[in-house]
Amino acid sequence: MKEGISVEERLFRKSDKPSEDLSCNWHYKKSADYSDFVSTDLSGKWCIFASPTEVDGTWSKISGAIENNQLMCAKVSTALRSIGHNGHVICVYTHDWADRSDIMRARDVLRSLGFVKELGYKRDIDTRNRIYGAGEWYLRA
Repeated sequence: MKEGISVEERLFRKSDKPSEDLSCNWHYKKSADYSDFVSTDLSGKWCIFASPTEVDGTWSKISGAIENNQLMCAKVSTALRSIGHNGHVICVYTHDWADRSDIMRARDVLRSLGFVKELGYKRDIDTRNRIYGAGEWYLRA
């Protein structure tokens, strides 16, 4: 053990990189225009899955788009949340799953950032109702 670094500091280390952070389950980012956003039964999210080696760069792209007010907000699973899973998930939110034009506008921003493979969009009400597997995705694009 390195001198001066406790076991707790190593086990629960905080990092700005999602791939290294063991202090919390999620990192969040909101644009200044949507700082009051909270998940509701009307909101939903595009889900991007990333490996531990890709997640930091992927999160950086999403964070940049949020800082530029291209996207409303997002969260990324950290190393702590990803223990026992094959990788990370990044959720990019929209206000209203019934607003198809806003959902597709966010999807177009993601495409412009290089996320060209098909993504799934999930309604937050379905997440709260624990709908997974068949019927999980409200939309795929």
